[in-house]
Amino acid sequence: MVNTSSPETTARVLVDTVERLSTAVSLERVTQVVTEAVRAAVGADGATFVLREDDKCHYADEDAISPLWKGSRFPMSACISGWAMEHRETVVLPDIYVDDRIPHDAYRPTFVQSLVMTPIRRSDPVGALGAYWRTGHHADSEQVRVLEVIANSAAVAIENLELRGAVERRSAERDDLATRADELESAIHTIAHDLRSPLGAILGYAELLEDAVDDEREESHKARVFARTIAESGARMAEQIDTMLGLYRITNRTLEPAPVDLSAIGHRIADGLASVTGARHVDIEIEDDLRAVADPVLAHLMLENLLSNAVKYTGKKPDAHIELGRVDLGRIGIADPFVTFVVRDNGDGFPAEDAARLFRPMTRLHTDAEFPGTGLGLASVARIVEMHGGQVRAEGAKSVGASFYFSLPASA
Repeated sequence: MVNTSSPETTARVLVDTVERLSTAVSLERVTQVVTEAVRAAVGADGATFVLREDDKCHYADEDAISPLWKGSRFPMSACISGWAMEHRETVVLPDIYVDDRIPHDAYRPTFVQSLVMTPIRRSDPVGALGAYWRTGHHADSEQVRVLEVIANSAAVAIENLELRGAVERRSAERDDLATRADELESAIHTIAHDLRSPLGAILGYAELLEDAVDDEREESHKARVFARTIAESGARMAEQIDTMLGLYRITNRTLEPAPVDLSAIGHRIADGLASVTGARHVDIEIEDDLRAVADPVLAHLMLENLLSNAVKYTGKKPDAHIELGRVDLGRIGIADPFVTFVVRDNGDGFPAEDAARLFRPMTRLHTDAEFPGTGLGLASVARIVEMHGGQVRAEGAKSVGASFYFSLPASA
């Protein structure tokens, strides 16, 4: 063990610890560096690195002359590390067996007779550092201060890891957003170029066929009806392709964010959908005062896709129920820059394991015979939400219904 009686030795240990922590890229490396530093800096026989996990203390790592509690988890109220975190205080115990905060049965199998325990990040502890001695030892103020300095360095290292993780996640999200945009663009161009040419030929031959049949025989009448049906279906397909190309152009426009009233937009869309529901009962419930900051054109397009999808997939339900509302994430005391909404229905739904596939272009979980569609509506919803910096996800159960969650900026 390093002799720490010299201030120069302690200083070298602290400088070396800070340098090693600055290059740590994993929590395991941080805990290893810190426990080694505790022993070297204060001349302890053992050191532990404790992490707070809700109401538990997780003894994540240790460096000691014999095993302590590495890997174990204890209630916060049952160990001295929990007390140090909850009270945000450093604890100095020259004799652990005269303090009722110590679970003596847990310590008897160990070498520990004395300890110092200090919280990691005193303002909002994320863990604690423990230093242990096998003989009666009263840590002086300098040793306590050194332990607290190491704890502060550990807190900075953990925050750096969290920041690194956040940056990597954000980078991955950007990569995923770019990939999804590329997929959507590819799908749109496939439809435009690969379908328009044969469709033009189909429409042309349908017209020629209808013109060629000019007698009044029953067979000729049927042929004219068939030809007319082909032409009408082709015209609808051409219109659908034009709509999708228009959709692509809209979702690649420059954003013009503004305060939007999603409740008002939802009511306008619901009024328009009433004409396509026929005689069946469709109850569309829209929560009042749903507000966000988004491009008004894209917000309308997004809600139109979600609500019309809900109407379509509840088509087999005699009493369809659709909701548009806000979701309370329950983040008490945290000002979330985004607000989350949901469109929920009691329609045909989908298997839960297929949720992630729904937002991929050209992906459909139903046949045209069941529910017609292009496989681009939800991909467009995802594109619009992500253009605003938000996130989208789906939950569902087959034959039970589906819920589509999306977040938009709460303010400019």
